[in-house]
Amino acid sequence: MVARGDRLLTAIAIDREGGEEVLAMMIEDEDLDMVIRGFMADAENTDIVEIRVDSWTVGTIGPDAREIERTLRRDACPVCTRTSFWIEGEEIRAACHDRLCKAWIEPNSVDDERIDCGWPSAQKTRACSSFGEAKRVLTQMRAEAEANTAETTDVVDASEF
Repeated sequence: MVARGDRLLTAIAIDREGGEEVLAMMIEDEDLDMVIRGFMADAENTDIVEIRVDSWTVGTIGPDAREIERTLRRDACPVCTRTSFWIEGEEIRAACHDRLCKAWIEPNSVDDERIDCGWPSAQKTRACSSFGEAKRVLTQMRAEAEANTAETTDVVDASEF
């Protein structure tokens, strides 16, 4: 049972026109994160461009009842170019939720000045000095992979791609 002073979390999906839709309301961060990750994996086929996580304090009246915990915005992935790349806040961390890509950017857990990025499918990781550099490095990883791809193919019509 929820009591006065308890915290409830909501995940709000925001579309291109600014319309909002509640995805879930949970008590535990982990439960809400699981719902959000599931939504992100399929969001490419929707008009949703942002997710906002709010926390609400039960029994509080007025604007102090709600606090914005974090925002996530959808962007094109620097590796697979699909719009399944979700960026947290002011470029704190990001991850592609396409099941074949899974490229990621996150702060280094030891060195606060370092940002790490990686592309699991290519088994590559790199240390960078900024979020922007990490995005460029992921793009370079894609370019290197494309350059190393054999130029001959069994495909009769290359326009299939």
